[in-house]
Amino acid sequence: MRLLPLLLCLSLPAFASPWETLAPGVELAEFDAHLKSTVGDSRVTVLRVDVAVRPVRLLSASLEGHAPEPTAEQWATLHGLIAVTNAGMFHPGGSPVGMARSEGKALNPTRRKDYRTFLVLHPKEKGLPPAQLLDGACDDVESLLPRYTTVLQSIRMVDCQGRNTWQPQPRQWSTAALGIDTQGRLLLLHARSPYRTHDFIQVVQRLPLKLSRMMYLEGGPEASLHVAAPGRTVRRVGSYETGFNENDFNTRYWALPNVLGVTAP
Repeated sequence: MRLLPLLLCLSLPAFASPWETLAPGVELAEFDAHLKSTVGDSRVTVLRVDVAVRPVRLLSASLEGHAPEPTAEQWATLHGLIAVTNAGMFHPGGSPVGMARSEGKALNPTRRKDYRTFLVLHPKEKGLPPAQLLDGACDDVESLLPRYTTVLQSIRMVDCQGRNTWQPQPRQWSTAALGIDTQGRLLLLHARSPYRTHDFIQVVQRLPLKLSRMMYLEGGPEASLHVAAPGRTVRRVGSYETGFNENDFNTRYWALPNVLGVTAP
């Protein structure tokens, strides 16, 4: 009689991981959101990056001498990157809205008081994590920022206590965001379907990501995630934005003056 339960267990399909390995240190997953958008497929694309294996760079057209500014796909081609996403919002001239430093070179030296999260990369000393999302409310930002050569400041979405920090509001848009999980891996997130940002955060917090913190990158048609892995290309293009582009028609990448790029194998 004891053999039957064993046979039943063996006959059940094994749990399928949502993650597809694209290269060492780089994994891709697609998730259906538990909250449905009014537009599109209500799916979230997540690229998980082990920065210790696959370093991430902050690149700027002004530093690289690119004119006109490349799209995410063009950035990947120009610099041999396996993935590219937005590096936050920017002013009309292309400079980042928040504080930004790329491998020791200042893109915007001015820190915004209302931007509470800092992505830091490329530590100057041994013993520091290769990537962190610092929260100005609970981390010693003054001490840590000078110890990394790359810094990108943006709007906090999930704080150091795991709380959704975005107040509900009626506007919605396609979204690109950056998270970090409990193992220190970066999460590049993209949803073409528009969400109110508070709702988008709720969606992401329900996903099996072990999310620790998250910050905003971009919204609307400029929200981009391009993956150019060996034998696998993924294009995620934003479209909808309340008050600007209230449709799902955009199918092309927009030019980006600053990007985060995952280095290729």
